[in-house]
Amino acid sequence: MTEDELKAIYTGRFWAHMGIEVVEVAEGRCHTRIRLQEHHFNYNDVVHGGVISGLVDSVAGLAVRSLRPASEIRERPHATSNLHIQYLSPARGTELVGRSHVIKAGRTAFFVDVEISDDRGQPVARGNVTFVIGTSHSRRRLD
Repeated sequence: MTEDELKAIYTGRFWAHMGIEVVEVAEGRCHTRIRLQEHHFNYNDVVHGGVISGLVDSVAGLAVRSLRPASEIRERPHATSNLHIQYLSPARGTELVGRSHVIKAGRTAFFVDVEISDDRGQPVARGNVTFVIGTSHSRRRLD
């Protein structure tokens, strides 16, 4: 898939709700951002941990997708099986930046490292995400 095709996939649904924008996609790598709005902050006026974890999972998943053909994903979709996050500092800026890269692409699992920073370049969180690759299946029609 081209970078434009990957960006088009991720303009709706959860990504739109979170405000995640794709900045750049390369083979096994992804760069995203969220322009922070009031609803991203918790009662302590810092970005809610769920926003950060959602960004970690999303930017990791796109890095995996960049390495897998669409036909393969339809036949054997990938899904998060393990998500580990280390919160390093509170995020208070105007933007969160997410960068991911696949560190190992296997037949049944992908392993991805993620770094989240704010618009000042301060590290906010680090993540390690494992995706399992589903087994081949035929989809059953429900009509």
